[in-house]
Parts: sequence; C-alpha cells; structure tokens
Amino acid sequence: MRVTDEEERARLLLRQGAAQAARGRVSPGRFIPAEWQGMAVHEAREADVAVSLDGGHPDAERLQVCFHPREEEPRFTARWLEISWNARFASPDHRDLLGSLMGLGIDRAYMGDLVTGEGRAWLYALEQLAERLSAEWTQAGRTTITVKALDEAPELPAASGQLVRVTVPSLRLDAVLSAVLKTSRAAAAERIRSGEVSVDHRQELRPDHPVGEGTLLSLRGTGRVRIREVGEATRKDRLPLVAELFIRSR
Repeated sequence: MRVTDEEERARLLLRQGAAQAARGRVSPGRFIPAEWQGMAVHEAREADVAVSLDGGHPDAERLQVCFHPREEEPRFTARWLEISWNARFASPDHRDLLGSLMGLGIDRAYMGDLVTGEGRAWLYALEQLAERLSAEWTQAGRTTITVKALDEAPELPAASGQLVRVTVPSLRLDAVLSAVLKTSRAAAAERIRSGEVSVDHRQELRPDHPVGEGTLLSLRGTGRVRIREVGEATRKDRLPLVAELFIRSR
C-alpha cells in the first residue's frame, strides 16, 4: 500500500503532538480524515498518552486531534463558522465553497467538515482561522458570501443521499462496493487493497471484510456509502440491499 505525502506529514505532526503530551502538556492539534484516527491511536499508544478526537458533529468526516496526559481532559480549539449568501441570485455548492477556500492558500488540515444547506453553509475550523476568514473569504466563485463565527454549534441539516437498491452474492466488502458503485468486483477489490476504503472510519485492506446493516463505507476522493437495509436471501441465494450514496461532484 502506497503511503501519500499527506499521510506522512500527518503522521509526523501526530507524533509531535503525542510527544508534547508525554511531557505533560495538553496538545490540541489539526484535523485529520476520520479514517486516519488509527494513526492517532497508534502514536498515543507509543507515547503512553491519551488521544481524543472531535469533529463538531456525530457524523464528522474530519476530526481535530488532541493528545493529552491520561489524568487530564482534552481541549479542542475549533469552532463553527456560518457562511451565508443571497439565494435569490446564486447558490454555491460544496465544491464552489471548498475551492474558494483552497484559493486562499489555507492548509486543509486547519479545517474540519464543510456542511451545506439552503442559502447557507457551516465550516468547522480551528479558532485562529475565524478572524481571517471573516475578513478574507468574501467570494465563492461569482457569489458574494458573508462569514461569521458562531458561539455555539449550529443545528445542521440532516444529510440525505441517493438511495440505491441492489442484490449482492454476499456481504463481503468487495461485493457490496462493486454493486452499489456499479463497477467490477476486481476494480472494487483493487480500491480496497490500495487503501482507498474505510469501514466505519477505519481503513480496511481486506476485500473479504464482512459488512452489514448500518455500516458506513468511506471512499477516498469519492464520498460515502451507508448500508441502510439488508433483506432476506432470495431463492438464488442473493441478498437484497438498500444503500444510501453520498457521492461528491467532481
């Protein structure tokens, strides 16, 4: 499995944070994808300290890491920002908003989830970004936006994806992934072995890993799949399955 430069940088920062906690300091750090939390747990174990993670909401895909001595509580330094615009004239999507953020030259590790809704969006980000973004982040594509820091967590809209109904020969990870993404079994297995797939936020490299009702599959660079229902086997021993797809636009 190829380790990316981004993963190597993240591992180094995690190791440094764990080392600070080993010296007795609570060490809030940056954000990592939820599927990398295993790296944070490993570094905490190596340094004999505790690690806690927070993404601002239960289904967060990105988590702020905090290493801390076992006898002390973690401290998180992220807050929610609300982004609004005049919906009568434009409606920027997730890609527009994230692209404009990247255009400001901000490291993705300083930002957590970006959640979009009707006429507004919310960004969970490290506190030191709040003042800068309020002043500098004024456009998303051709849309004028306003950014303000919130004093408490917002009520986020419930996520909804595309429901698909398929039948699968088994609940192996590669079989399910192949069916819901309409790709070959071999292509699904290759994505798994290359480290692109996580099961319930933990990277999974085995194509035969079993999944079931409620399982969340995260696909690097693509999105997520939640298995909603698994029915009784048919006469041909195939399993009907309902999945909800949250696929990012490219």
